[in-house]
Amino acid sequence: MRPDGSDAPTAPDSAPSSTPTAQLWLRRSPRSPALASAAALTGVDAATLASATAVAVAGSPEAVQLLDGMEYRIRTLPTSVATAAERCVSSVRGPILWAETITARAHALGNEDVFVCMTTSRSFDRLENRLLVEALESISAATRALQGAPGDSLGPEELARVRAVAAEAARWRADSRLSSVRAGRLTGRAAARVRGGHRRASMEPVLALRQRAREPFDAQDVVSLTDEWTARLHDAVLRVLDVMPGPRALTLSDGGLWSQTLSFRHPAASGSGPSGLTVRGVPVLAPAEDVRGAPWEHLLPADGIRLPPDADQQAIRALLDQSVSSS
Repeated sequence: MRPDGSDAPTAPDSAPSSTPTAQLWLRRSPRSPALASAAALTGVDAATLASATAVAVAGSPEAVQLLDGMEYRIRTLPTSVATAAERCVSSVRGPILWAETITARAHALGNEDVFVCMTTSRSFDRLENRLLVEALESISAATRALQGAPGDSLGPEELARVRAVAAEAARWRADSRLSSVRAGRLTGRAAARVRGGHRRASMEPVLALRQRAREPFDAQDVVSLTDEWTARLHDAVLRVLDVMPGPRALTLSDGGLWSQTLSFRHPAASGSGPSGLTVRGVPVLAPAEDVRGAPWEHLLPADGIRLPPDADQQAIRALLDQSVSSS
């Protein structure tokens, strides 16, 4: 949800960029998953977006804040007591489990020095630690991601910084106290316990990193994932969206972004809904010169409403009304 508690999209004039791509991204409903929405908007494949997510998370202020406090955090990890049955020979290390002991002695040819004891040990397998491990793994994933296209888009200094952050997260993840802990998911009841417990303050950096991982891209990040033809296609989408009545939030459904009767799914994106831009199921085509030469040009619908290059809002509205009346 937005800071004011509403589901309304952020207004375009608050965007860090005035490009149509940025404005469309800021109109995305907060209930729509970031990665799938970015795929629908840009046509970038899921693997590339996952790599871009890892780089964005590792380069975020939330990652730096989490790692800055790891020296103290690792010394104060919450623990619990774990119990396990242990086979002991000529020694007793805890309460004897006689049923298991008798079975063990039978397999040991009646050796009376064999005991099965209930032993206790300190365990780091706690919810808080599982969430910490998940956060560290999401940061360290940038190490591999930097070897691909997301790494090529960074300058030398930023590349070195993100690589160092990812390496540091990997080192903490390999710590002996966390090595046996697996990443865990946060259920509703567990979320309430973590956010409201006595460890609330210490968990805030972890929860902030988790939130960043769910929303890794800002508008400018999405712009950087967009090619020149897609940017011009987004201009056509925005111009049509601006003449539509009512709320103009974009919600993900069937692999596309919908706003009432308008839908858009990048031609290169997968999904079961209509491809390209449609209004009331009718394809709306960008000016031919805007998408000429695009690698996905052949995936666009062949027929539909063709927008004139310099059509204003009144002309676009007239074209849409004409298509409705003729249908």
